[in-house]
Amino acid sequence: MAKHRDLAQIVFATTLGRASAARILRTVVMAGAMIGTPLVAAAETAPAKEATKPAPPANPPASAGAPAVPTRAEEAKAAKDAVRAVETEIKDHDKAIAATTRSLKVAKTAADTETLTATLAAQKTHKDELKTKLATAKADAKRADDAAKAEARAKNPPRPRTSATRPVGRGFILS
Repeated sequence: MAKHRDLAQIVFATTLGRASAARILRTVVMAGAMIGTPLVAAAETAPAKEATKPAPPANPPASAGAPAVPTRAEEAKAAKDAVRAVETEIKDHDKAIAATTRSLKVAKTAADTETLTATLAAQKTHKDELKTKLATAKADAKRADDAAKAEARAKNPPRPRTSATRPVGRGFILS
């Protein structure tokens, strides 16, 4: 590395003079430092030579005997997943109803028609039950989401100079 630096100094000194060569060399070194600094900062550090004790987790695990208490955000996510599961079940049930209806249209015997009509009625009843279950799941999801948002607002209150509600309307002017 030193050989290259010495060579650069000699080349610059002989062609441009000593003062300008020093200025150019300083500029090149400074530019290299500016380019290399983010790369060095982003590079992974070498592992520690001494065995260090890992930091305890932010939320320590509950003891083996006690069940873990889910957070409001986890409850809201679980409620949304429940809504998606019921919606998927309803879509699958709609496909089954459509298949039964197609089979009913092409049924050739009275016994097949009777069986398919009873099956279709049972499927429609089950679909009504699923719609009720979906409405309940959506209400639970909204309640859990509102609770999670309230908890988040409580943890991170708005800055003192702002209010929770902002003025609206034609007369509002930013000054």
